[in-house]
Amino acid sequence: MANVFEQALDLGEPKRLLIFGAIAESGSIGAAARALGWSQPALSQHMNALEKDLGVTLFDRTPRGIRLTTAGQLARIRASEIAASVTGLRGDLAKAFGLGGRNVRLAGFPSFVIGPLAAALGRLEANAGTGAETPQHHSYEVAEAEPPEAITLLENGDIDIAFLFHHEDETPPELPGHTTIDLGADHLDLLVPERWNRAGQIQHLTDVADLPWIMGCVRCRSTAERLCRNAGFEPRTRHITDNPGAIQSLVSNGLGVALLPRSARRYNRVTGIDPIAMDEAGARRVTAMIPDGLADASEVGDLLDALRAVEVTAHSALGSPNDGYSES
Repeated sequence: MANVFEQALDLGEPKRLLIFGAIAESGSIGAAARALGWSQPALSQHMNALEKDLGVTLFDRTPRGIRLTTAGQLARIRASEIAASVTGLRGDLAKAFGLGGRNVRLAGFPSFVIGPLAAALGRLEANAGTGAETPQHHSYEVAEAEPPEAITLLENGDIDIAFLFHHEDETPPELPGHTTIDLGADHLDLLVPERWNRAGQIQHLTDVADLPWIMGCVRCRSTAERLCRNAGFEPRTRHITDNPGAIQSLVSNGLGVALLPRSARRYNRVTGIDPIAMDEAGARRVTAMIPDGLADASEVGDLLDALRAVEVTAHSALGSPNDGYSES
């Protein structure tokens, strides 16, 4: 039996054969790329690898699209059979085990994953068990990735949705064949040890110019340094971590000050910190980047609705009376 599988894999990766089937169905690599939500170069790479594995030419490119060779026509038949088999397996499992929907692969930056995304997925899971009038029970896989890595994963087809952020003075990220959905503004607050600001004297970035800083990921650090320079000083970095909880712990223990998105504290709050809201810190925009072919899918809509329900970003610096925010 092992030899059967080895022979099958030697004749080309099954996933690539399914991609070929989509290209043959669409009539061109460009049309297939738009339908699948992939980049055209990525599909071309897969097809070059498939033809190399099979040792044949599957199609010829023409100004009007592709023209299947005889080998391509045979491969299309097999690709259709594999697609039908996989679809049939999903249907059989859904009927036998009560499964539904599809598996959606997600990637987002750490503070988004531990906060709004986890809360939204928990909401979907709870709704799935309540019976009628709930979204279809899709499954979701989550991976942590900073925006540049998440975009690469999305472009390569390794994930279905990338959750990103960019500061308001930065150019929003774009990817051909993908739709970007704005999820709101996430304000940056200055975190200082509570005992350092008992008199409330810290109201602007210049008030912490001589204090040590705790910096986050590369992009967050770049933003913080730019804001400090705009305020007229160079921050003195003492600690670096991309873990929002670790940043708060370091601040709480009097080891420095930091800029942190407000949403990062809504779901993971450490005491002993005075969070100060100031206009000069600005905000970052949180977005979801989705392949055009998935933009209207129910599993995407359900997730976005759940994210809106849990509120991805905080709209007010003060929030509830227990939030402990001060405003400059």
